[in-house]
Amino acid sequence: MPKKYVGKNIFKVDAREKVTGKAIYSDDIYFDDMLYVKIKRATHPHAYLHRIDTSKAQKLPGVVKIITAADIPKVKNFGLIIKDQPVLIDIGQKMRYMGDALAIVIAESKEISSKAVNLIEVEVEELEIISDPLRAMEKDAPPIHQDGNILATHYLEKGDIKKGFAQADVIVENEYKTTFIDQLPLQAEAGVAFYDEKDGVIKLWSATQWLHDTQADIAQSLDLPKEKIRIIQPVIGGAFGKKEDISVHIHLALAAIKTKRAVKLTYTREESMIAQSKRHPFIIRMKTGVTNKGYLTACQVEVIGDTGAYASSGLAVVHKGMYHCTGPYNVDNVKGVAYTVYTNNTYCGAMRGFGANQMAFAYESQMDILSHKLGINPVKFRMQNAYDIGSSTPNRQILTHSVGVKETIKVATDIAGWKEGRQ
Repeated sequence: MPKKYVGKNIFKVDAREKVTGKAIYSDDIYFDDMLYVKIKRATHPHAYLHRIDTSKAQKLPGVVKIITAADIPKVKNFGLIIKDQPVLIDIGQKMRYMGDALAIVIAESKEISSKAVNLIEVEVEELEIISDPLRAMEKDAPPIHQDGNILATHYLEKGDIKKGFAQADVIVENEYKTTFIDQLPLQAEAGVAFYDEKDGVIKLWSATQWLHDTQADIAQSLDLPKEKIRIIQPVIGGAFGKKEDISVHIHLALAAIKTKRAVKLTYTREESMIAQSKRHPFIIRMKTGVTNKGYLTACQVEVIGDTGAYASSGLAVVHKGMYHCTGPYNVDNVKGVAYTVYTNNTYCGAMRGFGANQMAFAYESQMDILSHKLGINPVKFRMQNAYDIGSSTPNRQILTHSVGVKETIKVATDIAGWKEGRQ
């Protein structure tokens, strides 16, 4: 008989190490004779790089090596789904956000590497900064990437949207906006790498949520077999989606290969917030129809997701957000379109909820507004529209089991002390 765990207090297997400080995180790892890495970042969020001069930085005592794109001509772009992010920006290439890497500085100490970064001189040709996805979608907007600023368009249709709105007695139409949110794990991105010359293997100690995808992305970027990339996973710590993306990994691998010594890179908090992924800001235009008796008949939605300078997981996040446009409520007639849009903002990727959280703000606001217009208790309104077993989602998935939304609403309102007559 299998053991039963539901309803029991189970001791978390890694709890003792974490609370006693024995857990080893990425930034806890050290080697003797280790070098320190610092990244020279973009000086403008949208510009062509015309010149990069590392001569002053190279002369600084304690600087071991500086790597630019000219030193790594065979290195390929990387990215979680689409390989659209350069490892280092080359002369003639675009900087697309302030987190773009221009050079890798390797020195004997953190202090020297930081000082050397500030000595690197850069000349650029500034372009219009596209920080608004609506501007990015305009025909005369300068293209951030060669194929334009709309990375992807997805559509959703269920039932007959015209029929659904014809059946409605009340129609509410609103626009909602959400903003960037940083996952902000306690430890910023960090790692240590070492190149083993005996077998040509790069050994990398750096936390990642997608171990094998990270290995594969490093390998394809450096044009190496995957078996030449060995990632030793430290304790991951907080991540919340942020550590799905490549951060220190490729730069560390390059620094290790070029110096043949152990190298360490730890982001500052400022660097992490500038360079690494965020939750996608959404613009949500939602139109919802309902009968006088309080039954939803139609939902039409347009979602514009700002994926920032690079794709990351934006392709999946934005259109999955659209699939949640009705939340846990029955609507027979649904129509949607979702645009994933490039801007010069910090790129956006995975964060807990994966697009569903942004949509919840919109559809729950619609539910409150509709119930108020109809004079129906908002709890009752939600209960009579909520999913049951057998309900169909906007993408026509039939829910066959474990549909607990009504039970959840009841428990939540009981705990909150919600009264029947309250509006």
